[in-house]
Amino acid sequence: MDADQGGPRWCPRASRGSVDTVSEMSVDATLRDFWRTRPRRRSEDRMLAGVAAAIGRRYGIDPVLVRIAFVVTTFYGSVGVLLYLLGWLLLPVDNDQVSAAEAILGRGRSSVSTALTICLGLALIPASGAVLGLQPTGLVALALCAGALFLLHRHRSGAGELPTAESGTTETTSDAATAGAAPAGPAAPASPAAPDTAERSTPPAWDPLGTAPFAWDLPDPSPAAPPAPAEPRPPRSKVTPVTLGLALLAGGIASAFIPAIGPAQVAGVVLAVIGFGLVAGSMLHSGRGLIAVAVPLALLIWVLQAAPAAGVSAGERRWDAGTVAAVQPRYDLTAGSGWLDLSDLRMRNGQTVATAVSVSLGEAKVFLPPDVDVALTCGAAIGDVNCLDRTSSGIPSQVAVRDTGRDGPGGGTLLLDVRTGTGNVEVTRG
Repeated sequence: MDADQGGPRWCPRASRGSVDTVSEMSVDATLRDFWRTRPRRRSEDRMLAGVAAAIGRRYGIDPVLVRIAFVVTTFYGSVGVLLYLLGWLLLPVDNDQVSAAEAILGRGRSSVSTALTICLGLALIPASGAVLGLQPTGLVALALCAGALFLLHRHRSGAGELPTAESGTTETTSDAATAGAAPAGPAAPASPAAPDTAERSTPPAWDPLGTAPFAWDLPDPSPAAPPAPAEPRPPRSKVTPVTLGLALLAGGIASAFIPAIGPAQVAGVVLAVIGFGLVAGSMLHSGRGLIAVAVPLALLIWVLQAAPAAGVSAGERRWDAGTVAAVQPRYDLTAGSGWLDLSDLRMRNGQTVATAVSVSLGEAKVFLPPDVDVALTCGAAIGDVNCLDRTSSGIPSQVAVRDTGRDGPGGGTLLLDVRTGTGNVEVTRG
């Protein structure tokens, strides 16, 4: 690609002669073809970074459907957020030589600034931790999205637009021929019927009556036709305001009549109604304004899920319980150190109690009684885990332990789940 020619431009995929062989490609060849002809983002066609619009153009599908897919997959381990960040980093802008990630490695020029590229790379860390976390839904959703993109390229790579290198500008030949062409042979003398009026100011000798064309008294040109009346603007679509009204109504009803619902769930109800509005709008070719509401709302839900707004807390928290009745179903901390002391817990034979400790950012410690049987699950999206001397570290870390204590099986059973988003987990017997 010649950098002086402004980068790749788009042309219909149908012009490429190898389209018919795409379905016969191997997996490796398909992946290579996808990377070579990956979608390109356009600055004039974007809501945030133009990833969804680029995918829609590349494969000939409605970008609204792609945006809905990003929003929906956000609910499954934040897969939508991770994929959008990857698209932002790996899909180049139209007329750029390379993507933002490649540019920071020195492989070419990109219009994305280095500072923004670094910020996007840092944002991949928590997003990856959420997707590769302790719940299998994120991994399953990520695998399904990767398979869907692979099949989309295999079966629709010829349906949209293909980025290709610009071959150079072509000058209009009609003007060039007119300007550069010279008559062959000597110039013919001017005909009396066609005098050169541009260089004469008096009638020629052969025209004593002064009837040369430049002396004619021509009538005034006819007045220009009046401009055509402007066509009336089509009526404004009501999909956006109606959908927003219904979404707010649904969120208000859910908040008022469902006592156990939290802020993240209320926002999820609102987003679900907006999603239905986007589907309806795509059929009616309207409702694009809903995208500006759906994307920030999906990001808000992601933040609320990571750090629930109800009971946001920070610092050091210490909890303890000596009886089964005193054990709470859940202990939450947004940021800091959370210690749960159950070393004095006494349970009768056959009793079972379940509890959970969750620290979004920081440290979670639990002290267990010496004799109580325990079924324990520990995990950290990003961090280290040490549960009853069984360790794990990485992204993510997870340990599952069943332990009967120093007295062996018998007595009560404690079901315990200890998790952190980013931080460390430690469980010991007191």
